[in-house]
Amino acid sequence: MKPVFFISTFISAINWTNNDTLVVSDIHLGTKDAKTEKFYAFLGLLLDNPPKRLIIAGDLFEMWSTNYKNIGETEYRVIRKIIELSQNGVKVVYVPGNHDRAFKAFKKITLGEIKLRDEYIIHNDHKKYLVIHGDEFDFFTRNHIILSIMLDQLYILLVKMGSWMKKLFNINISVAAKKNSKNYQKIVKRIRNAAILYAKSREVDGIIIGHTHWPEVTEDKRGIVYANSGDWLDLCTYVVVGEKIKVEYF
Repeated sequence: MKPVFFISTFISAINWTNNDTLVVSDIHLGTKDAKTEKFYAFLGLLLDNPPKRLIIAGDLFEMWSTNYKNIGETEYRVIRKIIELSQNGVKVVYVPGNHDRAFKAFKKITLGEIKLRDEYIIHNDHKKYLVIHGDEFDFFTRNHIILSIMLDQLYILLVKMGSWMKKLFNINISVAAKKNSKNYQKIVKRIRNAAILYAKSREVDGIIIGHTHWPEVTEDKRGIVYANSGDWLDLCTYVVVGEKIKVEYF
């Protein structure tokens, strides 16, 4: 399997056209460490330079640990901006993940202009790409829910520690670097392989997921594309489906 990366480094760059589909995931609205303001700015850029479609591939909301009585105005602004996008010609699709699983009960429902689906297939240049959250391939998360919640809180703590270290000592500790452990890489690889096998069984040309918070684009020897949209807790990434499938950093 050969990795294929297409990475942008300029926040102001527009890396999509009005014929492209953008996939984001793992925003985790409601957590203190979510890059909510940055995601709001990203949505504003989409409104000014609209793509054809925006797919939110799960974990838009953090429902495992957040008291939504305490969320602020910024979170509401994000929701309103997503609605505004859908009302201004951008096709918006919401595919719930494991952290906002409650919305799975409303699959195949359209709320206003926003489609709720348990999966979505992008038709692009005579090819088909399946979009799902990806927790379907994480057997640990599905079978050990309580422990998964505890590990999730540990991940958020690591993000917070990285932020403190940068402010206090000007030391930049990336959670992405911490995730570069052998154990984590095994999990990512296992999920990637399971996703590709599933894509093959569905007879699609590729699969796009989130869940692992590890952005990448790869293509296996059979030509099946695997893409991961990363997260908006640490990396602020998204996938563009156009002439090429690429990961971009905002």
